[in-house]
Amino acid sequence: MPLDAIFITELGRELQERLAGMKIDRVHQPEKDTVVLALRGNRGGARLALCFGSGSARVCLTQAEYENPAQPPMFCMLLRKYIQGARIVEVTQPARERMLLFRLACFDELGQASERTLAAELLGRNANLILVDADGRILDAARRIDEEMSPLRQLLPGLIYRLPPKPDPGKFSGLSPLIRREMEWRGLPPAPESLENLERTPTMLVEDGKPKDFTFLPILQYGPGVESVSYPGWSQLLEAFYAEKDRTEHLKSRAKSLTKLVRNAKSRTEKKLALRLQELSATEDRETDKRMGDLVTANIWRMKPGMASVTVEDFYAPDSPLVDVPLDPRKSPQQNAAQYYKQYTKKKTAREHLVALIGENRTEAEYLASIAAELDRAQTQADLEVIRQELVRAGYVREQKGKGKRREKPAQPLRFTTSAGLEVLVGRSNLQNDELTFKTARRTDLWLHAQKLHGAHVILRCEGAQPDERSVYEAASLAAFYSEGGQAGRVAVDVTQARFVKKQKGARPGMVLYTDQRTVMAEPKKEI
Repeated sequence: MPLDAIFITELGRELQERLAGMKIDRVHQPEKDTVVLALRGNRGGARLALCFGSGSARVCLTQAEYENPAQPPMFCMLLRKYIQGARIVEVTQPARERMLLFRLACFDELGQASERTLAAELLGRNANLILVDADGRILDAARRIDEEMSPLRQLLPGLIYRLPPKPDPGKFSGLSPLIRREMEWRGLPPAPESLENLERTPTMLVEDGKPKDFTFLPILQYGPGVESVSYPGWSQLLEAFYAEKDRTEHLKSRAKSLTKLVRNAKSRTEKKLALRLQELSATEDRETDKRMGDLVTANIWRMKPGMASVTVEDFYAPDSPLVDVPLDPRKSPQQNAAQYYKQYTKKKTAREHLVALIGENRTEAEYLASIAAELDRAQTQADLEVIRQELVRAGYVREQKGKGKRREKPAQPLRFTTSAGLEVLVGRSNLQNDELTFKTARRTDLWLHAQKLHGAHVILRCEGAQPDERSVYEAASLAAFYSEGGQAGRVAVDVTQARFVKKQKGARPGMVLYTDQRTVMAEPKKEI
């Protein structure tokens, strides 16, 4: 991402104007690569996010809500010890460097006035956060760098802090490839003076409605296919660009273990299913065994001990053709007949048992596929917790027990209101789907579900009246959005009254049968 030197210059000016004189009230480290400072001052409070993750390094004012761990990391504890209560004196940027220095006024261990510096190095994969004392020595770094990791520059407690090696002064550095291409496209020479008269505006590049990039000036090289959207501030631009990206990445990380568990369980079920289908195919000739047993029984008078086969008339077939019936020469005619009947009975019993098991396997595979779809649709930590509880109840995950374990409040279904003011409820999981459909919904409320797709049960509360078509369409759009077809252009959604939705005995959560439906073609629009 083009968090280059010029962008950081403008960002630093904005932060200097907003933060100078503010005190650090609290320090949190909600993620291993993110520190959040809660600040207070004469103009109110603010929160500063310092992110040093690879691909997401930035410093910006934030409104985002972070979930803090129960036990703060060691680096967070160190920052609390040395900078909590400190006052921000100024925010500076070393010349042409992709970093910001926060000079802090604080007190040392003896209570004497002192200074410390928090250095935010926004260097892509080498991003880091370093705390430096008044003598220029490193107190600690979020990512310690020893000699093996970098023979040129170490970042360890006790060492003198030195700025990153400067680039070749003969080259025009500090610019992202995007800006270099833009200068070439505009016919500008690659020199700092070329940028002096260009408008500097916080700009996000949007392609197909999704954030593509950000920079410090409108970009013309992509033509009309990419829109340049201006923001009122540099922090607001960074917050808007990374908010969805970070939320998605963090959610995927937290969902990873559940996704792996469901994928493995589904794989095991599908392997069992394949084996049982193979075993089932071996029972297809069971009637032939019964037929051979009947032919042997009817022709015992023709058979002699030691015969390996007997030729008889097949009275089951038209015109009674002659057929050869294989025999075990070690057995008597009666024993050969009994053997054929035994094989028939064994295959018949096995088939009945296999048909039941195959049905269970298919149901389980379908159920696990619905769980996988739920994980794909999960948008919050609360969604993941609901799914985890469902897996606990289904026996796929062990319930976590222990003293001091905080009992999470059950997440509620998603709630929306149509343009006409009708309430719409959307299930977050199969368990919630059942709860909504069979306990919450009234008989005359409308029930909606994406046709032949895994998805949420949606209830349109009608209050005993006939709902307007716009409300039905909006509820159908929600059913489409919260389904496997959420990224499609149009999705078929079945609509019926809740009284026509039934559940078979022993059916898995979320699996229902319904009648008297009509189908609405809906667009799964996120905006709705």
